[in-house]
Amino acid sequence: MKPVKKIEDLIRKIEATPRADMDKQILIDIIEAQEKTNKRDPDINKPGVWRIMMKSSITKLAAASVIIIAAAIPIMFIAKSTQPAWAVEQSIEAMKFYNSIYFSGKVSKPLSNIYILLKRQIPPEAEFETIDFEMWARANPQQTKSEKVKFACSNLFTAVAQDQQAYIQFPDSNTYNIEGEFFRVDPWPTTELLNFLKEKSNIWKEQYGVDAETGKDRIFIYCNSLDKNKSWWAEFDLETKLLVHLKQWQNAHWKGTPEFDISKIIYYEQLPDEIFNLNEPTNTIKITTPLFDPNSGLNIEDGTTRQEACEQILTSFWQAVIDGNYTMVRRLMPGLANQTDEQLYHNFGKSDGISELVEIGILQQGDVESVVIVPCTVQFEKGKKYLIDLLIKFRDINGQKSCVIQENKGKPREIN
Repeated sequence: MKPVKKIEDLIRKIEATPRADMDKQILIDIIEAQEKTNKRDPDINKPGVWRIMMKSSITKLAAASVIIIAAAIPIMFIAKSTQPAWAVEQSIEAMKFYNSIYFSGKVSKPLSNIYILLKRQIPPEAEFETIDFEMWARANPQQTKSEKVKFACSNLFTAVAQDQQAYIQFPDSNTYNIEGEFFRVDPWPTTELLNFLKEKSNIWKEQYGVDAETGKDRIFIYCNSLDKNKSWWAEFDLETKLLVHLKQWQNAHWKGTPEFDISKIIYYEQLPDEIFNLNEPTNTIKITTPLFDPNSGLNIEDGTTRQEACEQILTSFWQAVIDGNYTMVRRLMPGLANQTDEQLYHNFGKSDGISELVEIGILQQGDVESVVIVPCTVQFEKGKKYLIDLLIKFRDINGQKSCVIQENKGKPREIN
């Protein structure tokens, strides 16, 4: 067998008069420029930068201040010499005044996995290419991620989430309580996300235009991240500096159907707690996911640093792989809980499998605060060495701190 397998089945040129095909041509120019420098495999699956994860009627939204902004078309593009001054930092600053947001649009991620997890029959609508959704979110005090979220999806289900608890309610009022970081907005899609896009984008292209119907000035951004294998298109209102429209693709080339397309945004100073309520459930079912099973992972003693904890769990994990101790492998990497010994044997290999853990590198912060990325160098029986990045998740379950290996990040890389 091959010695390396995945450990877990796991965004110018503007010198034109306004015309309908300008937007398309600009995008082509950007993609061509990007492809000259892109030497990576565009199909590598990597974790998302901004995550929104999966109805009761909501009739009242009480807030001290509300701004409603929706995208409108057509757009007349502005020649380079007449472009107004704008910087993304202005939008970041403007958005700091709003701690809560309402979004609506379309999501292209299939929702069937939710039904599989909850052992419910999958309705045909859950497997449509795009599904309409609404979301209400309130930021934490630092505006780094969501504190509370309510997510309603095309009459399929409504979910609310806070901390490490999510409640998913279906039309029959059956409600599922799931432990885990579901339906979370991380990073927060205004200040935190925009900071990331500006600082980490490989391509950043600005385009200016006027809404032909309202006469309002608009700014359009195309940007991408090769490292995250993601691309974005964002529209800002020049007067308010606020984000109006946002799309994200699961590739670095703006190709295909966006992963999500947020076409309406309402900004609030604060959303009341009542917004995040569900109907009275007829039945509540408790679900514990493997990643939050208190019997999985490695307990962390007081005073232990994150680096030390990572070294402890990874040393134990790789030794278990070498020894063929798959019970320990499943305990430390609970995403493998449903795999048999035979499946793990074939995944990791034996005759040409891993023979030595060479080095555990220095951790790096992941996309979310509770997850870090740790590089590991391992050697195989036939002498080849590979660098494998693993995601380590830190947990606090009933006061006990622990960590688990969540999954691998990207593909292993052979090193000489």
